[in-house]
Amino acid sequence: MYFTCCRYNLLAVNVVINFDFPKNSETYLHRVGRSGRFGHLGLAVNLITYEDRFNLYRIEQELGTEIKQIPPHVDQAIYCR
Repeated sequence: MYFTCCRYNLLAVNVVINFDFPKNSETYLHRVGRSGRFGHLGLAVNLITYEDRFNLYRIEQELGTEIKQIPPHVDQAIYCR
């Protein structure tokens, strides 16, 4: 697991969990980009509060993507070989 407070350059991180959802797209990309580096598969999990919904929407718009709700079952093949 990668903690944003640490200053380690980890090579293989399969899952990133955002306990505090970022306020901008640059920070979001920096964090989720830790998963799936160097040809590895990765999964990012975001814990969102009601107040975070505005930042979520803005980040989706800036990145031109949809950050989807996590399904009840996550196939291990998504983040692990």
